[in-house]
Amino acid sequence: MTNTAIVIGGGIAGSSSAYALAKRGIKVTLIERNAEVASAASGNPLAMLYPRLSGDDLSSQFALDSYLYSLAFYQSLNLPDADFSMCGMLQLGFNARELSRIKKVAAHNYPASVLQYVSHNEASTIAGISIDHDSLYFPTAAWIQPKNLCKHLTQHPNITIINTQQVIQFAQKAYGFEVYNHHQLLATADVLIIATANDAQQLLPDLPLHTKAVRGQVSVLDSTSNSQKINTIICSDGYLSPSAYAAQSHCLGASFSDAEAISTEAPDLTTTQADHISNLNKLNNISPALYHDLQASLTGGRVSYRCTTSDYWPLVGELIDGANLTKNPVRPSALPQALPWLSGLYINAAHGSKGFTSAPLCAELLASMICQQPLPISSDIACQLNPNRFLLKALGLKKLAKTIASQHKISG
Repeated sequence: MTNTAIVIGGGIAGSSSAYALAKRGIKVTLIERNAEVASAASGNPLAMLYPRLSGDDLSSQFALDSYLYSLAFYQSLNLPDADFSMCGMLQLGFNARELSRIKKVAAHNYPASVLQYVSHNEASTIAGISIDHDSLYFPTAAWIQPKNLCKHLTQHPNITIINTQQVIQFAQKAYGFEVYNHHQLLATADVLIIATANDAQQLLPDLPLHTKAVRGQVSVLDSTSNSQKINTIICSDGYLSPSAYAAQSHCLGASFSDAEAISTEAPDLTTTQADHISNLNKLNNISPALYHDLQASLTGGRVSYRCTTSDYWPLVGELIDGANLTKNPVRPSALPQALPWLSGLYINAAHGSKGFTSAPLCAELLASMICQQPLPISSDIACQLNPNRFLLKALGLKKLAKTIASQHKISG
């Protein structure tokens, strides 16, 4: 029986994980290294909630499941209009490759409430401005205010926040877990969830996570009389939000640049003119008229480092003792129970640029595992998220890399 939990990290992965446990009656201590939650990659001005689909593969199914779950979840929170808007979104077929992709997606005949293929004329009517490309329309896609969301989630009465503390190490004891900063014990609990994105590898030195930090910069633009007509999020190779937030401003993004995930130096969070120009250039694929209209409207921006893996799947699930397994490998035909599971130690990390879409469903997955409840997603997708997969594959245990610790627990 799990009564207490520690969550390390106060971004969307940590906040939603803490909330998923708290609503089940578990007392959660959330430890955040900064002065407030959502101060790193989860602190951008806006987060866009939409799926990028390619067909009927597992990746697309996970993207769709995450999207539909997160929308329902955020709706259930009754957030104020200033923090959450289901304004819809257009994905433009702005080049041959994208047009082929959206036609392939549309051919799967999803319900019209989920997505619709629309002509450029229909897209123009939906957007409120002239659009030159046929598009996929997601009528319930949304934007959300990240920091206010994370604050809302962590105000649950079963959650206690410890701010401005960096967890340096943890220890598993007979009664549960202890976490420490440089000098002192910070908390103890039955269960520990690591949700520290690019810092997770430092806490798990014996388990290769294959994460990398991806620098991203968003730009904030003042709206114009023309851009204020925009009704929806519009996406090409970047996105532009409507101007219905932050005193009539648009959020435009986002740049991508790989960086090393582990570094002894603090990441450079300085915005660059080159990335602003790159973001503005993406407007050309949305609307040449908007590109010219908004050139002089730049008012600011923000840099963050998203965490992603080499195979672009998040890391979600129970962890194994990497050093133990490397020293004492099991047979390739072994059952999942034969692995050296660190019972009660979990991770929810590496959501890349889609954290506000995928992290809530993954938080529910972890809470279901911890509380021995049915999984909210298919076991096939849960297995793809196996956070131990890179070590297991490296040791020739490819079959075990696509398993989850909870399989034998749930099935008995």
